Amino acid sequence: MIFLAPITGLIAGVLGAGMVVVFYMLKLRRRPVAVSSTLLWSRAVKDMEGNIPFQRVSPTVLLWMHLFIVILLALAIARPVLDDAMVDGKRVYLVIDTTASMNAVVDGKSGLELSKVRAIERVRVLFDSGRSPIVSVIESGLKPRVVLADSSQRGRLIGAITAIEPTDQPGKIIDAIELVQSLLDIGAGDDGDDGVETEPAAVWVYSDGGSISTAQLALRGGGGVSVSLYDDDAELGNLGIVALGASRDRSNPVDARIFVRVVRNDDGPKAAVVRVIDGEKVIESRAVSFDGDVHSVNETFELRLMRAALLRIEIDVEDALDADDRAWVSVPDPSPARIVVVAPAAAADPLLVDVLEVISRTSIAVVDEDAPLNDMDLVVFDRVSPEVLPATATIGFASLLPSQPRSERLDELGRRTRLISWDRADPIVRDAGLGLVAYRRSMRLPDAGLGVKVLASDRVGSIIAEEAIGSFRHLRIAFALHDSNWAVQVGLAIFLVNAIEELLPGTSGVGAVYSTGQVYTLDEGAYGSIVVGPFQRIGIKEIGDQKIGVGVLDRDESMLSVRSQVVIGSPSERSRARFAGRAERDLWRWFTLAAIGLIAIEWFVYAWRTKVSLG
Repeated sequence: MIFLAPITGLIAGVLGAGMVVVFYMLKLRRRPVAVSSTLLWSRAVKDMEGNIPFQRVSPTVLLWMHLFIVILLALAIARPVLDDAMVDGKRVYLVIDTTASMNAVVDGKSGLELSKVRAIERVRVLFDSGRSPIVSVIESGLKPRVVLADSSQRGRLIGAITAIEPTDQPGKIIDAIELVQSLLDIGAGDDGDDGVETEPAAVWVYSDGGSISTAQLALRGGGGVSVSLYDDDAELGNLGIVALGASRDRSNPVDARIFVRVVRNDDGPKAAVVRVIDGEKVIESRAVSFDGDVHSVNETFELRLMRAALLRIEIDVEDALDADDRAWVSVPDPSPARIVVVAPAAAADPLLVDVLEVISRTSIAVVDEDAPLNDMDLVVFDRVSPEVLPATATIGFASLLPSQPRSERLDELGRRTRLISWDRADPIVRDAGLGLVAYRRSMRLPDAGLGVKVLASDRVGSIIAEEAIGSFRHLRIAFALHDSNWAVQVGLAIFLVNAIEELLPGTSGVGAVYSTGQVYTLDEGAYGSIVVGPFQRIGIKEIGDQKIGVGVLDRDESMLSVRSQVVIGSPSERSRARFAGRAERDLWRWFTLAAIGLIAIEWFVYAWRTKVSLG
């Protein structure tokens, strides 16, 4: 048994015992009564002399009982803890969960705050035990990291735990346990040179346990338990937005649809109001309800948006977790992409123009190779090889890039051939039906290299390739449409739709949604593409000249599942036997009950003696 607050208990004991002794030393107040003689009152006189203030106190059973009651209450205030496993092992790992669900607030404190308090108490207990432990602190978020490794300094450990910040990211405790395993393996390799068996490490996990799917986690060379953060009657009712999307209508792009999915856990509210907010203005709101045992509700909002917008979707509800009550979606501009086709003598392949007009929902300009190409979103070269690339993305059929030597153009077309391989995972050629395309190659394209990505190849080499030059991407196809059967296949339309959506993000009309647990590539226009994320917290982020909104959007985090007393360690190892079922148990309630019991016994004895004396 170890006391978590020994100083407080000692102060309470000294003050309480002192007050009891002082009360016994004080003179009792008695009502004066006149009597004829004191001959028969000698006992009363002796009793009066014994109650003169500040005289020596005679020890009695009642005095010792009162002092024992005070001691029991002082021990309860000192917070006694019974856990013989808390000092097992010289090497200790404290794993603190910092995922979004740990921000759930119960009785005014979040799960992370409770975790940090208990981890600090654990550090104090470990160092008060006299074992001189070596402690490591690990933060378990989206990616676990070691906050402080192998420290024997109480102050540094407490400071490291206090400095841990909350996040709105998803994560799994199993990743942190794997990190602990790797650290144990490294330590075992270092200690194995002298042939001495190392003592199993102790692992304490401070988490709500929602990401743990089993009652036991495997670990070699150590063992431990997860510490329960909440009482059995804790209310963790929650609603959360877990899915969000937006898309513009292809036939009428000014119309947009917003899709929202809201989930509730078992204790969550069964009704709420979902609002769509543009800036600070509520443009749509709707009540949602959960009937019976339903835990998920989908809602679709139909809006008319004449411009690009960053919309905030939020739930108006009081629940345990605030971070998942709002999310953002970027709805693209409804204006069609500006596309121009460059062809010899302004005579482009008519099927190519028709497909592009259907995709872009507007007419396509066709110009010759000497025309200026200003303020265009995409330039399509049909059998034209430019000397200088325009400052935009391009697609070329039988078109060489300026960096390629003109000798790459073939003077004589060979026989028709087919593709033998293509990157089915690439979004540009995915579902484009390239296996049916027959063509006559008209040029050679560069193979994969710096900035070059080969999307499809035949026996000679690359046939569809993408090259990044500066801040723009350029797609090249090594044959002309009229030298193939691709123009009469639906795969051409799919290919061009995929290519335009990849080269010009937002032209698909699909809104962009960002969450804290993912990495994204943003098109910064003249600044090029940049990689952002994962984000620590939700909210609006400014990336260059763009603004994006980041939400949680994770069902596991919003459900606030709780799993307590997870055993860490293999059942075949000694660590499981040492830790199983031996989580920290507070004993202050038992000391308090014992004190109350003694007070009750004293009262019953007094009442019985009074009844006997009166009877």
